[in-house]
Amino acid sequence: MGTHFLTRLVKCILPSGVLAAFLLLIACTKEPDSGTGPVGAVTNSEVNQWVADSMRYWYYWNNAIPGDEQLNFDQDPAVFFERLLNRPTDRFSWIQNIRELKGELSGIIKTSGLGYGFFGINKGNGLIAGLAVRYVLKGSPADMAGIKRGDLFVELDGQEMPVDADGYVQGIDALQGSDPFTLTKAVLDGDGNIVNTGETVGLTPVEGFRESAILLDTVLTAENGTKVGYLFYNRFLATQAQELVDAFVKFKQAGVQELIVDERYNSGGALAIAGLLSALIHRDFDISSPFIRMDFNSGLKDAEYTYGDLFGAENNDLVQSLNLGLGRVFILATSSSASASELLINNLRPFLGNANVIHIGGTTVGKDEASYTIENTDPRFADSWGIQPIVLKYQNKNGEGGFTDGLTPQYAVAEESVALQPIGSKADPLLGTALGIIDPGMRARLDMQMSIRRARSGSRFKELPGGGQDMSDAQPLDVTELLKGKKPVLR
Repeated sequence: MGTHFLTRLVKCILPSGVLAAFLLLIACTKEPDSGTGPVGAVTNSEVNQWVADSMRYWYYWNNAIPGDEQLNFDQDPAVFFERLLNRPTDRFSWIQNIRELKGELSGIIKTSGLGYGFFGINKGNGLIAGLAVRYVLKGSPADMAGIKRGDLFVELDGQEMPVDADGYVQGIDALQGSDPFTLTKAVLDGDGNIVNTGETVGLTPVEGFRESAILLDTVLTAENGTKVGYLFYNRFLATQAQELVDAFVKFKQAGVQELIVDERYNSGGALAIAGLLSALIHRDFDISSPFIRMDFNSGLKDAEYTYGDLFGAENNDLVQSLNLGLGRVFILATSSSASASELLINNLRPFLGNANVIHIGGTTVGKDEASYTIENTDPRFADSWGIQPIVLKYQNKNGEGGFTDGLTPQYAVAEESVALQPIGSKADPLLGTALGIIDPGMRARLDMQMSIRRARSGSRFKELPGGGQDMSDAQPLDVTELLKGKKPVLR
């Protein structure tokens, strides 16, 4: 088939009329004055004035922002920004150092390489937490230490991890910090008990680690001979569009007849990549087809974008050549799946029909909102604050959205809390369920294997609510590349 290259990631085309009759853009894109403007370190007052101006223009709930007379512009910017937000309705806007913010959104993170969840262990009259490794990033400190999916740990820096009355794990800051830490290993014995081995492993988080969006892309063969593409997709990273294209080269060359997209831990990412993935999947792909509707704040005009708007009409031939032309797709999604992961389910439905976007797993987070990276281009702000506010709510091309309580699966399947199977294993409950639908002859055997494992581990080990942590917090759909340097039409 030859070499396939995506010519570029995003084409910033706006609908007809978008480039006409605007107010001057606020300070987020204002060129710095060349005259005798302020000099020296940027002050809190300057940062906060810029933040307030930016939010009054872009923020979805801008009408709820307090008036200037109610605000303290000398506050720490993080405190000031929180004062502007429409809590608790807005769950997802945040402020951060601009360098770190842009790095994390592009998959450049500080990490030990562990994706993990917590489960409860009864001890006396109380409950302590165990840590189950969900995945390990290749090349990370955890990978170099030999840690694998399914490994269990029961102590952090030599201390048990207590659980509060609401089921939240306490004393785990070291897992998200910068300093070295140790974990104490445990195993599941033949009677289904967690046994502390006393063996420890030390990890030191590293800065600037490049996260991989794809943890596995492979072709599985069902017992009835069906070729099944399997994509374990962990982030919708705008910087890794080519890797996604390369995975579909593999699927196309193998002649896959079914596709399973595993986004069970996928916290979201870029709109353009979600659009690209959708376009590679469904039958009757048309580059000019509407894909997403955007509902902005009351001062800005709503918009609709096509596939071509999202990832460039010049990529039409490439996407057409790799499109799988499928009439259905299996998507593995859970309570850790958010944002672009949810958009993939919701926005594929008009193309395939609700029944043919087969969601297996659990109810998703419920992020039908998108955010935009705003930075101040004045050189004095170079290492200052950036903001990532919610700027719109989205719908699919049929106007369907509004899933703030999450998307409910057709097949509710719980992932095992402690006896985690390797990524891509047919014995995994979520993947096994999909394969059992593709090949009903496999279903009874896979169900029996899962029942045996559950009986071995018992019902005592349950995932703790709110306890799971992955590489990064779930993020709203990122529309930065689409809107960068552009001003939506004023109403």
